[in-house]
Amino acid sequence: MSYKQVKYYQDIGDYSAALKIARDDWSANSRLKWPRNTIAWLLIRMMKVDAKVYAKNRFIKELNEFIALDIPKTDTKLWGAIVWPIRDIVEDGIRMQWFTPQFGDELFDIIKDLPFHKPSDSYSAMLAAFIELGALWPGLDEFIEWWGLENLTPFDYRRYPHRNELVSLADKVLKINAQIHSQV
Repeated sequence: MSYKQVKYYQDIGDYSAALKIARDDWSANSRLKWPRNTIAWLLIRMMKVDAKVYAKNRFIKELNEFIALDIPKTDTKLWGAIVWPIRDIVEDGIRMQWFTPQFGDELFDIIKDLPFHKPSDSYSAMLAAFIELGALWPGLDEFIEWWGLENLTPFDYRRYPHRNELVSLADKVLKINAQIHSQV
């Protein structure tokens, strides 16, 4: 792989050109690990850029392409890195008042089988974003069950000001979980 070429295109923000070079090198020898990892990191950068309401389709395409790379489940660094753009697109959807139940379902269907490292700060950050959806997404109860309350970390119990009260991520999750189970 022409490291200098890939680095050049990354530096100028042309991730598509860098991705093409990395893909060409990987097609030449798919047994090599580093072209796949380069592709994975480029896709993560592209997802970070596309974690916006208006780029939802590109984001989903890049996420699916990342998954198709068959990154080993033990590579916690790469699997942890994709959590951040997932969180970002959920937060952007909330901020722009665009998040739809269909998009929530589509995103959850893609991520629910991924080998995220649990518990971790990134895993908790993803939970925090989805929790903000509240009643906007009927699939939140299934998401919380999948996420697993046992994955709350001591940091998740720290309280921060939120809407004129001190509340922790754990408080929010447990409150929503109790509301969901009281409706059943």
